[in-house]
Amino acid sequence: MATVRNPLEPLSSAVRGIVTLIAVGLLAGLLGALFVDGVHLQVLGIGDKSVCVVDTSTTTSGGEVPPMEFKPAPGATIELDAHPSYCTDDPTTAQSLLHTAIQVPPFVFSVGALLLVLQLIRGAEREGLYTARTAGRLRRVGWWLLAGSVLAAIAKSTTEQSLVHSLSRNTDATAVTGLLSWHMPFMAILTGLGVLSFARVMRIGIAMREDLDGTV
Repeated sequence: MATVRNPLEPLSSAVRGIVTLIAVGLLAGLLGALFVDGVHLQVLGIGDKSVCVVDTSTTTSGGEVPPMEFKPAPGATIELDAHPSYCTDDPTTAQSLLHTAIQVPPFVFSVGALLLVLQLIRGAEREGLYTARTAGRLRRVGWWLLAGSVLAAIAKSTTEQSLVHSLSRNTDATAVTGLLSWHMPFMAILTGLGVLSFARVMRIGIAMREDLDGTV
């Protein structure tokens, strides 16, 4: 009898591989920081000696704006491109925390999505693709992509603008401007909506199949 190929491949192997690599990388970095001299755990900006941030809410019109309009705070430097970029090699504790906080939301969003997809795959392999519980797990993935991407974008923007405010002397950047200037994650939103729609189609199909089985 021919072996039936897993219908969830290659997604199943890819997600498991990515989750494994992330776990191994974090574990290796933690062990190295604990037991190897000169090795520092640099995850999410923790341990970085310098802090840099790009003020994406402000444009320099391709560098045509006079540099005097952008003044870095004491101890910070500035580079002008399409957007002003502020850096410091001697960050305060608050600046280091903000630098880390900028990277946390996208990391949590990505890892959370991977874990939910992994849970979906394991459940589907164990219980079958066309079950109400599988459709429910798929629905959770869709809501995570939809709501999680928006919340992560807003959180990243507000902390990014707070860091810009601490590194600049004449910017209007604050956490409030971050709430107004965050970038809409269109692809994640559209993907989330598509997954939610597919989950709804699955639930309808499962209900119809159960009705037919009951009739027969």
